[in-house]
Amino acid sequence: MRIKTMRYRVFLLLLLLFSCGAQAVPAPLLEQIRTMYATHGHAGTRVVAQGLGILLREHQGQLLVPVIVDRSVERGHSFHAKLKQGGGRLDATSRSWARILVPVEKLEQLFSAFPGERLRAPIPHSPASIGYGSILSESVALTAADGYQVGNLTGSGIKVAVVDLGFTKLDNAIAAGELPADALDRAVDFTNSSLQSGTKHGTGVAEHVADMAPGAEIYYLKIGDSVDLQNAADYIADNDIQIANHSAVWANASYYDDTGPINAIFNDSHDKDGVFWAISSGNQAQKHWRGGWQDSNGNSRLDFSGTDDLMALSGTANTVSVFLNWDQYGSNNKTDLDLHIQDKDGNTVVSSSTTQSPPNNNDPAEGVSFSYDANAAPYSVYVEHSGGSTSSLDITLFSFSHNFEHAVATSSVLDPGSAHGAFTVGAVNQTAWNNANPSIRAYSSQGPTNDGRQKPDLVAPDGTSSLTYATASGTSFSSPTTAGAAALLLDENSTRTASDLGTLLRTQAIDIGVPGADGVFGYGKLQLPLINSDSDQLNNVEEITLGTDPLDADTDNDGLSDSAEVSTYDTDPLLADTDGDRLDDGYEINTYGTDPLTSNRGDLAPRGVPDGVITAGDVLLLSRFLLDDSMVATPQEIILGDLNDSGGLDVGDLVVMMRVLHGDLPLP
Repeated sequence: MRIKTMRYRVFLLLLLLFSCGAQAVPAPLLEQIRTMYATHGHAGTRVVAQGLGILLREHQGQLLVPVIVDRSVERGHSFHAKLKQGGGRLDATSRSWARILVPVEKLEQLFSAFPGERLRAPIPHSPASIGYGSILSESVALTAADGYQVGNLTGSGIKVAVVDLGFTKLDNAIAAGELPADALDRAVDFTNSSLQSGTKHGTGVAEHVADMAPGAEIYYLKIGDSVDLQNAADYIADNDIQIANHSAVWANASYYDDTGPINAIFNDSHDKDGVFWAISSGNQAQKHWRGGWQDSNGNSRLDFSGTDDLMALSGTANTVSVFLNWDQYGSNNKTDLDLHIQDKDGNTVVSSSTTQSPPNNNDPAEGVSFSYDANAAPYSVYVEHSGGSTSSLDITLFSFSHNFEHAVATSSVLDPGSAHGAFTVGAVNQTAWNNANPSIRAYSSQGPTNDGRQKPDLVAPDGTSSLTYATASGTSFSSPTTAGAAALLLDENSTRTASDLGTLLRTQAIDIGVPGADGVFGYGKLQLPLINSDSDQLNNVEEITLGTDPLDADTDNDGLSDSAEVSTYDTDPLLADTDGDRLDDGYEINTYGTDPLTSNRGDLAPRGVPDGVITAGDVLLLSRFLLDDSMVATPQEIILGDLNDSGGLDVGDLVVMMRVLHGDLPLP
């Protein structure tokens, strides 16, 4: 394998993937770790590993580096002897891969022990959140999840897995009541490195699931690489977990076209195990470029826009990461492209020049990562042709943390958002959610996939509230909102399959943007069906607004349904006697024939058909009730004539009625 010279500025972090990377990484990345250890010791190794998304372990003062091999290598008859010779130990296996841990100082020894075998660094990956930021997510009300919860549909008994990179602060969320007290009973650390370490991202994601579906049984599954991810998928199947969320993105594992090892895990889980996967689309719309090979001046450099073959990077994040790949995965006759970064003075800061052409045939991918230096910024990226045909090439670049000068938002969805087994979710700011036509988040990755399929599936709110992230911005949090919505739908109808859930969510989405499904908003805004739990013609969300009981068609028990009071009679559904005349609204309408909005107290005449005003006829009729034993007042007449609230008809009522008639008193 040919590797061209690479220059380091501060610390070189060669990352063969992107923003949340995911792809089998060739041996050169392990070589970079070995070299960094030789020159900068443990501190330098940690920096490189962090940039590569590699989870290091420490044991008895040793810094252990994970190395991935195919499972067929681990099953070989001499594997354990070679492993002992190389100074490593077997840490974990999945159906497809095995993970070896080796002290960083023994990497060279391990390489020598496995001649001819492909030893890989883990596929880099990263959370799809934007920023850190108490406590109910605004998404509950914005997506009509509150209507399900008041209807006693909370996701009870539904199992939801949060597959993430870390769960620090989980104890805090439990203590604050933001997550269930028994959460740790359903937590699994597949990395063998401590569940509550690394990042609080998974805890914040889980909070959003719990807000949407507070009755769901959430499983907290920590992963660090493809070995863990595959084991987590198998655990989900073995434990009959119906819904899962993964708010991370992986780069260079495929050409974002439904192929590759990461997409295969999610597709198999969906297709074979029936799991509904809510997946964040990613936050790379401003950190992506895609196009064909153009070289206007013949200098062997890719033109990004017009004749511009230098693409400036903007941003001040501590680490600059840029990743390149092109559409020749699986090809035996690849084009050889190289990736370079230069500083403001035109000095090359770092290059990635792995050989793709025969006989090496490495994956068509390059990646660089290095520490940001404000004195050297702004930085620019260029792509150089080193060999092979450039005809019909389709090329993609991503950045992990810095925007591109010539960003292309279209087709900026990474893996596994590009997988057909993923229900891919973009983001709209919750503060703009109820606008007639809200804007997409500028960073929210857009479709279609590189092979032309529809993505995302829909958008959900972000910028929402939680304990872990005061303001939870990024598609990382629109995705678990959607997973929680799926749990509510499954609680409503337990026979729904993963495909059913996806279809229902897409068809119920509120279309925004251009008519029909599109690559920006998908099928539209997440909207749960508006259910009516008590069959009173008011949906639960309307009842929440009115303050009525969604489980009782007649909240005030006045004989009129809540919907009839609101839509037909304009009476108060929370007050049995709207006009305060001691006759329930339903009794006035259905039995007595009086106006439930106008008090009928004292209105006795004409008898049986009161006229709505106090007249001498009402005084005369009340007098006859008091003086003529043959005149017996009905229960309704006793209620209306009892103006002094004595419980019956008496002279006091007559005195009050006469004073009302003469204008001395208002009607009681």
